[in-house]
Amino acid sequence: MAAAKPDSELVVETSHLTKIYQNRQIALNDATLSIEPGSVLGLLGPNGAGKTTFLRLILGLHRPTAGWAKVFNKTMTPNAADLRRRIGYIPTNPQFPKGMTPITYLDYIARLFGMPRDERKPRLASLIRAVDLLPHSGESIAHFTPGQTARLAVAASLINEPDLLIWDEPTHGLDIEARRSMLELIKTLAAEKTLILSSHNLTDVDEVCNHAAVLNKGQLIFFGSLQELKGRIRKNHYELDLDGDQKSITKALGVLKSMKEVTQAVLRQRRLDLKLTDDVPNTAILAQIFQVLFDNKVTLICLRSLGMQTEQAYLDLMEQEESRGFTRLVQLADAA
Repeated sequence: MAAAKPDSELVVETSHLTKIYQNRQIALNDATLSIEPGSVLGLLGPNGAGKTTFLRLILGLHRPTAGWAKVFNKTMTPNAADLRRRIGYIPTNPQFPKGMTPITYLDYIARLFGMPRDERKPRLASLIRAVDLLPHSGESIAHFTPGQTARLAVAASLINEPDLLIWDEPTHGLDIEARRSMLELIKTLAAEKTLILSSHNLTDVDEVCNHAAVLNKGQLIFFGSLQELKGRIRKNHYELDLDGDQKSITKALGVLKSMKEVTQAVLRQRRLDLKLTDDVPNTAILAQIFQVLFDNKVTLICLRSLGMQTEQAYLDLMEQEESRGFTRLVQLADAA
């Protein structure tokens, strides 16, 4: 990742951020990162990794045990209401008063922000249209679908025109259509705002994020661009969908297996799983592979780089971290 810009240009900065609950549970340990304007950060990690704790510290909902978090170059604390006014937050599974309608709820939130009546009305109308709730604006929230509830949460998080959006699992529980609408909205907002998105859906992260932070057992094990995360893991691992008669494909497979640059070649039906060495440029090896397929009259239908998938990169990273943890335990046992 490029060197951090001057402090004045950072949206979020943390230094050795740590949170210990009840003097025994380390929820977050020594997390240091910086988020520049225009970033769309995917916050990744398994359940219990510390993601929600990290977000709550950024929001000033919890006090850190050690270290600090700055938002817009000011230290975030539970009393920093001026900073929270510049943040739009959506928790996981947002809940709303069942007796209200979208209009009454958003009007209530706008009044909490001190927005005068002449500003509230057009702002509410604009947001309700933007999140496609106009046909339901007078209906009780109690009867909303998960997709409608998610759209209302988005409207509420945008009502104060924030510069930073922090959304915790924004596509959780949504059907395909609602999820697609949410992702398109995130792309639109990313053109003018900075976003932090906590998500278990790595396909979503791959589509909308440009940076990633990976937490595991309270430790920040990766922070950088999404390309860095994807590029460092299995960069020479491919899947090839092939077409041709089986005899020709089998003959080509035999040639590929004999190449010293090919470390694995496994054929399943007409899909070839191929791993290559990392010590030579992949373009040179792939050119040779394409020539072998051509010589054997095998057509390449599709080529996928598994190393360029966020999900695979994330899983490999977690696997490496678990292996390091096991190694540390063995070392401790040997030293005892």
